[in-house]
Amino acid sequence: MDKDRILIIYDRDEEYARLMTEYLMGCSFLPWKTGACTLYEDLEKVCRGRTPEIILTTGASYDERIERLGAGRVVVLDDGTAGAEGAVKKYQPADETLRALLDIYAQDTGDDWSSDKTDSEIRAKLIGIFSPVRRCYQTTFSVLMGRLLLYRGKVLYLSFEFCQGCEELMPPGGAKNLSDLMYFINSPRDVFALRFRSMVRSIAGLDYIPCAVSGCDLSEIPGEEWKTFLTSVCTMGDYSYVILDLTENVRGLFGVLRMCDRIYTLTKNDRVARNKLENYENLLNMYNYSDVIDKSIKCSIPPVKRVPSFSGDMCGELVDYIGKQLGEL
Repeated sequence: MDKDRILIIYDRDEEYARLMTEYLMGCSFLPWKTGACTLYEDLEKVCRGRTPEIILTTGASYDERIERLGAGRVVVLDDGTAGAEGAVKKYQPADETLRALLDIYAQDTGDDWSSDKTDSEIRAKLIGIFSPVRRCYQTTFSVLMGRLLLYRGKVLYLSFEFCQGCEELMPPGGAKNLSDLMYFINSPRDVFALRFRSMVRSIAGLDYIPCAVSGCDLSEIPGEEWKTFLTSVCTMGDYSYVILDLTENVRGLFGVLRMCDRIYTLTKNDRVARNKLENYENLLNMYNYSDVIDKSIKCSIPPVKRVPSFSGDMCGELVDYIGKQLGEL
């Protein structure tokens, strides 16, 4: 019997079952429908005539009879019960549990899995932020712009930095990052989407994929793969805007910039910055990328008294300045 694309939560803890079900049902991109049971007899009835993809249970609620129901995978959450030790913890944020489930599901689906969903007709607007000038608030500018754009739609932030300098964007040790995701760029579209969604994290409503631990990992990825990656992300239908916090680590950087709908080039009002910017534009012209210059907006950050935290309030001179640059984006 083929497995039905359903996930059943079986937990005698009624409150946990209810809250986790409500959370999963609120995630529109999931590959399965979600239901919950708090009694084994009800679980058995639900499974008659259908074979769920996943039964999610806990150590305290686990019953050996579950294994005979034929589910594609039985995931037992570690709730501290003896014998239930596992990688997926019960008492953790719901988004962490979901990431683990999507990762497990992506491993099980194989390359022959396909979704009922068709490609989205909506393409996210791609915003590139890059500057040859150093220490000009590029990451702060990128993240705060992302948060401002949340008023217009869902936003994804991607950092291509060599080392992430913001603690707020650093995930727990061992978490998968952008470099890990690129291993799946040539997988079937729906398998890639599952891998992608299992890695997404959020800060103050702004989604992001943790940046690579080493920028050297990113510098080895061919430019054509970056184009494939960005096309997949922008046509997935999850986002209205995708912000790229770019560096020279990206091979085929000019080609990536050409893909962007708008580019913000940060600079400073000093001789060295002006020379760097002039040399950068000369290179673009030399390699026939003058169109990148045409859709670039130069931004010179004014003096600021206070730089907002990435997850804090959105006020101050810097936020006001960024807001003025958005225009009709």
